[in-house]
Amino acid sequence: MKAEKKFLEKLANQNSGILLVDDVIEAAKDKSCVLHHHFEWDDTEAAKSFRREQARSLIRRCKITLVEHPSAEIRVFTSLPSDRETGGGYRLTSTVLNNEQMRMELIHDIELTITRWRTKLYLLDAKTAEILLDLENSIQSQTKSLQDNQHVA
Repeated sequence: MKAEKKFLEKLANQNSGILLVDDVIEAAKDKSCVLHHHFEWDDTEAAKSFRREQARSLIRRCKITLVEHPSAEIRVFTSLPSDRETGGGYRLTSTVLNNEQMRMELIHDIELTITRWRTKLYLLDAKTAEILLDLENSIQSQTKSLQDNQHVA
């Protein structure tokens, strides 16, 4: 990815530091471009791929309101990392929350997301990043408690 990164930086610098998606695609059309192999150039396959992404977007937009917390909406469907590794797919969030193994996988995925956010936040605001660290530690503590209770039962 070093060559791709360098090429993308060059494209951004040619446009006052702004990297535009259309510029990336246009440059990648050249078969000799280092980016070319990252794209699907068969229009039929690209259209299928785009429709799949549209379906993912539609699935992510389906929300339900929690009775216990009327101000909180959650997604009806959840994508677990193990499913993404084996071809993708979405599960009903209620099913995931009611299955201890899937629930723990979801919690672990949330922890990883918080870690990524915290890492990015340190670039901008260390105080907020520290708040996320506290949240991350709280979730890890609750997760450990859940796991300990499972081993006792």
